[in-house]
Amino acid sequence: MNGVAAWVGGRAIDVATVEERLAVMRHGPYAARLPQPDTAEGRNLRRWLVQVLVAEAVVEHEAAALGVVADDAEPRPLTLAEALRTGGVTAAVVAAHPLARALRLRVAPPVPAPDEVTADYHRRNRDRYPQPLDEVRAVLAARLGAEDAERRFAAWLDERCAALVRLAPGYEHPADPRHPDATHRH
Repeated sequence: MNGVAAWVGGRAIDVATVEERLAVMRHGPYAARLPQPDTAEGRNLRRWLVQVLVAEAVVEHEAAALGVVADDAEPRPLTLAEALRTGGVTAAVVAAHPLARALRLRVAPPVPAPDEVTADYHRRNRDRYPQPLDEVRAVLAARLGAEDAERRFAAWLDERCAALVRLAPGYEHPADPRHPDATHRH
């Protein structure tokens, strides 16, 4: 396959790059779980992969513009809670790419949640936090602030993708109703 799947700023993401990454997935430990290539689900997997590639390219673009460099080199596990909180593409990119984590810290640094937010969360979750609020306040405020930072970064990344990304026909987002394989909805 020749051609371009997407453009990020002035940078092209060619179809060969998409196919290479897809081949790695199809030969990886989860290959048996992937849909067959010539099905609607297989085409949507390719579209989802393009979303990941453009998000990675946007991270690289924005990190370069802001002078952000990665300070660690290891991927980290992705949790279901993170994926649900930020969206699968953002969560996957942040988990796999140290540069994305460094950029997230620059763009959306975690700030402890305000006391009223922390107290309300504690009140609504007494089954999980039976201790008095004063005993868990700092831990909850930090966790809620970190989760808020994840959501803020995801929103920022979505905005930057909307500004910088142009998808080629056939590589639309899997939920885009303009293509015939659009089966999942947001």
